[in-house]
Amino acid sequence: MIYCTKCGKENVEGTKSCVNCGKSLISENHRKKEDTCFGEGVQRRNYLGLVSFGIFIIIVGIIFGNNPNVISDFRLWIEQMVSEQFFTRPPVDLLNTATLFFGLLGLSNFFMAVIRFMFEKVRRRVLTDILSGVALVLFAYLLHLYEGYVITWQKVLAIEAIACGLLIILYSLVRYEF
Repeated sequence: MIYCTKCGKENVEGTKSCVNCGKSLISENHRKKEDTCFGEGVQRRNYLGLVSFGIFIIIVGIIFGNNPNVISDFRLWIEQMVSEQFFTRPPVDLLNTATLFFGLLGLSNFFMAVIRFMFEKVRRRVLTDILSGVALVLFAYLLHLYEGYVITWQKVLAIEAIACGLLIILYSLVRYEF
């Protein structure tokens, strides 16, 4: 006798599916070659997460290559704000580095959207990658404007918050419809 791993029902030896719940009693490891069609049931590993991580490591390398003092610049800026107990404008080098970082992250999201569109059968993450890429590139552009004294940091936060809210609404509507 064979027992179903889902419901525990006892089934006659040789039965292909449980008489109680319908779960297949043929284990994935013991399926015959003729039971699968065109690779159905064959699990492939998803390496796109590693591709994304590799891109992130490259971006970090570019950031440190562009500004080797980014960590000390950031630490000095934080120490200055703590000692003055007031928000102070970040140094120009730190703003340039942040603009580059968020811009490259946004572009990497667009790249990953293209890769996912080409290689994944389920394209759920493509929309997420595109919309988060838009948010990141917008934030990089707003930081650039802030660096040039075109807008204040309060405007940067307000515009980015509004944009993220709109992108979340757009994502929800598109996911609901499709």
